[in-house]
Amino acid sequence: MTDTLDKLQRVALLAGAVFSLVLPLTSWATPTGPATAMSAHPCAGEPSGLPGPAFMHMILAPGAHFVLPAQTARQKGRAARATNLQRARDWADLCRYRTANAALKHGARVVFMGDSITDFWQDAQPSFFTDGVVDRGISGQTTQQMLVRFWPDVIALHPKIVQILAGTNDIAGNTGPSTAQWYKDDIKAMVTLARANHIHVLLGSIPPSKRYWWAPQYRPAAEIRRLNAWLGRYARAHRLRFVNYYAHLVSSSGGFRRTLSNDGVHPNRNGFKVMSALARAAIDKPWRHRPARGMHR
Repeated sequence: MTDTLDKLQRVALLAGAVFSLVLPLTSWATPTGPATAMSAHPCAGEPSGLPGPAFMHMILAPGAHFVLPAQTARQKGRAARATNLQRARDWADLCRYRTANAALKHGARVVFMGDSITDFWQDAQPSFFTDGVVDRGISGQTTQQMLVRFWPDVIALHPKIVQILAGTNDIAGNTGPSTAQWYKDDIKAMVTLARANHIHVLLGSIPPSKRYWWAPQYRPAAEIRRLNAWLGRYARAHRLRFVNYYAHLVSSSGGFRRTLSNDGVHPNRNGFKVMSALARAAIDKPWRHRPARGMHR
């Protein structure tokens, strides 16, 4: 019995010795993949996710009939999986303007930061985005996502002016349930970042809407009015320039004027002409002071 135990102990010691020699070799072996997820080229193969020309025609062509295309359950499932994949890979869509930002040799004079209303603006009025005026809107985004990309898409471009136009997708819950205070905090954070870097701020009011076609369960008109009232007060209190698009786009019923929008949410080309004139006036008006630095309550 004793001999048997001695043999087992010797076998165990030998196995331990072999394991201690082999383990360092396997632990320090050259990995087959990258060492970490950090990459010099994180956007390779990133899908653009941009709407097609047929959709843009329904949105932008004055008088065009806006009809959502019918989708089968399989198509809806495929679209949901694509959205989830996009959020997992690049939640804030930092890849969207990465190449365009790198190509700006002299930075930008004015940056328009926003969601689809800003994103579609460059298609509706391409002549507006010249002479150092650049569009950095991304369809579907909330202020949470905009805050994440505010540095690369705004501050790193060293503009003199930034317009922040956001809120519709926060109200619609595009990135989940939110609160009015979270929205305000995101706006204040972007304003603080801009002014800390000596960038003048234009705050754009949220355009009117009575219903969202992608979230038909909500009735956003009252919330839009409340947030716009706060934006106006906040702008006045902190010497920001407030561009009241809402007042020029709203109908007597509180929705979007029919001649200025096809879907009741986004301006058509006529609506963008109105907005461009207001934005141009706000940009060209002389600034009497340098952006004040510090936190904004």
